[in-house]
Amino acid sequence: MRINTNVSALRAQREMSEHTKSIENASGKISSGSRVRNASDDAASLSIGSKQKSSIRSQHQAIRNANDAIGQFQTAEGAMNEVGSMLIRLKELSLQASTGTLQDSDRGMLNSEYMQIRKEIERVARSTNFMGTNLLQDKSGKPRDFMIGINDNDNSRISFSGADIAVTEFNLGLVDSSIVNAEEARINLGHIDQAIETLSSKRAKAGSYQNRIQTAINNLETTNINETSAMSRIMDADMAYESSEKIRSEGKLNAASSVLAQSSQFSAMALKLLQD
Repeated sequence: MRINTNVSALRAQREMSEHTKSIENASGKISSGSRVRNASDDAASLSIGSKQKSSIRSQHQAIRNANDAIGQFQTAEGAMNEVGSMLIRLKELSLQASTGTLQDSDRGMLNSEYMQIRKEIERVARSTNFMGTNLLQDKSGKPRDFMIGINDNDNSRISFSGADIAVTEFNLGLVDSSIVNAEEARINLGHIDQAIETLSSKRAKAGSYQNRIQTAINNLETTNINETSAMSRIMDADMAYESSEKIRSEGKLNAASSVLAQSSQFSAMALKLLQD
């Protein structure tokens, strides 16, 4: 028996220190819910998890971008729907003016409404905008790129030309049209039918872009869920395992404390033997 150096106490203290660290580590993981809180926990997993976290957050922003793009096309399509209603009214007026039961003076009153509707079509086309961008008469000539991915490449962009949905009196074939007499009214019928067809084609293009972007959103959401699940498996703490580790370390700490308490009595026992 040695009294100068209490090796048993030193060993017990070391074990207590290790068990305390284990308890603190398990408690930290349980409280944070994360298995990897810093690089010392798992450097490789931290690196992978950080990349996945960046990708996941970027995907959320890409989804918001895509939803904004859909909102833009919906705004444009809503305006085109109103223009379509006005074209139908123009055809009704043209049909009414083309009949032989009316006099030119009667057609003049119809023509007044006809011209006002033409002006309103042009006004709607000029005033329809989304966040400062004119949708139906974009005169910039520049394509608009919608970022629906997380990288700077063609796979992350959908390019759109404003000319695809441009609406003007010129491309609708309404320039200089009127119904001041029966002949012009009859001629207008074919032009208005063509204008309705042209407008329907532009609405179809707007709808096709909406469907394409919605498909991109669905794919982004699926990818986001899968990557989040993968990151969870790498970074999240297993609560059952960490709880059991904490309980096990607490039991060992109690045992080491008991050993330390006993080892501190060895020196006293040795001195007692000498005194006896």
